[in-house]
Amino acid sequence: MPLHDGPFHAEATAQALPELCFGSWTLGNLRTAVTHDLLDGTDHLMLRISLSGTPVLSHRGREVIGAAGDAILMSTTEPWVSISPSLTRFLSLRLRRNALTPLVSYPEDALMRPVPRDTEAVKLLTFYLQKLIRMEPMSTPELRQVVVTHIYDLAALVIGATRDGAAVAKDRGLRAARLAAAKADVHAHFSDPDLTLITVASRQNLSPRSLQRLFADEGTTFTEFVLNARLTQSHRLLTDPRWGDRNISSIAFEAGFGDLSYFNRTFRRRYGATPADIRASMRR
Repeated sequence: MPLHDGPFHAEATAQALPELCFGSWTLGNLRTAVTHDLLDGTDHLMLRISLSGTPVLSHRGREVIGAAGDAILMSTTEPWVSISPSLTRFLSLRLRRNALTPLVSYPEDALMRPVPRDTEAVKLLTFYLQKLIRMEPMSTPELRQVVVTHIYDLAALVIGATRDGAAVAKDRGLRAARLAAAKADVHAHFSDPDLTLITVASRQNLSPRSLQRLFADEGTTFTEFVLNARLTQSHRLLTDPRWGDRNISSIAFEAGFGDLSYFNRTFRRRYGATPADIRASMRR
């Protein structure tokens, strides 16, 4: 219900996967609550990650003011209240307890104890969820199950995994999220001709060797991944009519290539045609 007179705001985007529901919420001037009468009888855990605003959460006799980036765990077995006096944005995860307990022995110990936003697990879980929310639905059950496993791994690390659980989660979900974040970093900066392994590793709080290993485990290298991103972008621009008045060298530089001969050589090896051939075929 609205907290005071005036407009309120409520917006949500949610997805359901096997053993997992997650979504993005924006609320303003609202009080939302689950009372005893509204409990659905499930024994699940809800993990909320605040993105902006200062929501006030009440649960199990405790009241917590959510700071941007913090993660807070609640239970579906007990009532809760959320107050959003101003516009607040957050991510939410509904986790099955029996799917989480192999990694976390006593999740109750973490209820209503905010996990700071500066922890790597919170940052990567936030990144991973935001990326998934923007994606199209996954095409195969196998892919959906892999994603669910990775999310549970990251959630376990946020909540507090056992020693054995942390080892498993780091080898699966944390590794996958680190690689996804590194790839996103490359895609955001590949047009910079000075992009290097060291700069990306620094932004991702990894050592260069750790970053190299992430790409190697996927059967490629950092250099090959960057080159592929640049070649894909240059081909897209060469075939885009809106770039038809730009010469090939400017397109190469726009895609991050600093050496025109290297661009021509690698482009022909990748596409079996020169950039000029591709441009000419689009004009026929």
